[in-house]
Amino acid sequence: MKKKGIRYERELIKLLWDSGFAAVRVAGSGVSIFPSPDIVAGDGKRFLAFEVKSRKGLPLYISKEEVKQLVMFSNLFGAEAYIALKLPNSPWRFFAIDSLRETEKGFVVDEAAYASGADIYEVTGKSRQLRLEW
Repeated sequence: MKKKGIRYERELIKLLWDSGFAAVRVAGSGVSIFPSPDIVAGDGKRFLAFEVKSRKGLPLYISKEEVKQLVMFSNLFGAEAYIALKLPNSPWRFFAIDSLRETEKGFVVDEAAYASGADIYEVTGKSRQLRLEW
C-alpha cells in the first residue's frame, strides 16, 4: 500500500512540475510530531499543500485530524490546502478544504463532491473549466 501511495505522490509531483510548480514530497508526512502535508509546491507567487489519497472508488473518508494538520501547516506556511485524489483510470481531482462535506467523524468526498472537484489546471491557475450545474 505504501509503494502505491509513493507512486501516486511522484505522479502528482511530475504533473505539478509540468504545470510550472516546483514540488517535493515531504519526508515523514503523517508520522512527524509536526503537521506536514504529503506534497508542497510553489511557483514563486503561490504555494500549495497537498494531502494525497488514492482509492479504487468512492466515497473517500478523511479524518478530522488529517484535515486539521493540513490546515495548520498551510496556514503557517502561507499555502492553499488541497486534498488530491486519484481514482483508477481517472484524472487527478483536487478539493479545497472548505468544499469538503463534514461528517460526524471527519470529511467525505462522495460522487457529488467528486464531480465538482478541481482539475490540475484550475489548481495551478493555468485555466478555468466551466461546469454546467443542473
